This record gives sequence, structure tokens and C-alpha cells, in this order.
Amino acid sequence: MTTSETQADNPEEEIVEAPEPLLFTINFARLAELKRSAIMLLAARRVPTCPSLDLPDTELTDPQKLVSEIADHFDDDEGFITSDMTIQEIVFRTLLTRRNAPTLLRDLHYELTERWSTPVRPINITEEGLRGIMESDNYYGFATVAK
Repeated sequence: MTTSETQADNPEEEIVEAPEPLLFTINFARLAELKRSAIMLLAARRVPTCPSLDLPDTELTDPQKLVSEIADHFDDDEGFITSDMTIQEIVFRTLLTRRNAPTLLRDLHYELTERWSTPVRPINITEEGLRGIMESDNYYGFATVAK
């Protein structure tokens, strides 16, 4: 039976639309609301080849500049993301590698379940489960982005 036949047979049946795809990012304003320093959160994830490692932390003032620096240099560190990290940490670092560009929940789910899941540490989570983790975050500053 096709959808149009179903609607014709039962005119009271609800038409369910597919949900809008969700985009996530690290939101610096959200981090400030959580009373967390975006600079310190990002500075702790710099790799050894990041030029800003030579600067004192007090001279780090632009979180987006740190994100770009990490994205430029993360390939130099094989352990930048590992499967033994928490789900939130893997997502956080994945967003950093993408320069904090708004990323589809589906893509983050794929990264977790296909790229970082291993037989030793399987990551078996649904997209809805990941969405719940992302939306209840109070550490990394994850936030949805309006399309």
C-alpha cells in the first residue's frame, strides 16, 4: 500500500513529516553560561605542534583562533582522538577537527559508531541517544544550530 492509498483509505490518519536534521557545534556563549572558559577547554586540547603552546595562557584570547590552530595541526598527533575517550570527548574533538563547523548529528553518530567503535570498546548508541547526550551536555558547550 502506498502513502497516497493510505491517506485516501483513512483521511483521519496523520501525516508525519521527517524531522529537520540537527546540526551541532561548540557554542562559546553556552560555555560562558556554564561558567566554563572556552580558552582553557581548547588550550588543553592543543597538540605539540600548535604554535600557541609557546605563549603563556594569559595571551590566548580568541577561542576561534585556537579552534583553527587545532584543526590545522591535529593530524600531527596520532592520539588526538582515540576510541578509549568518552563519547562527549570524541564528539568535541571531532568538531574541533572540522573547525567547529555546524555538523549533522548523523555525521557525528557515524564518526562514533563506525570510525571510533572497536571490538574492544564498541560504541553502540542510536542517533536519538547521542542527541540526548548532546542536548544535556553541561561541560563542552554543545548546542544546536538553526538552519
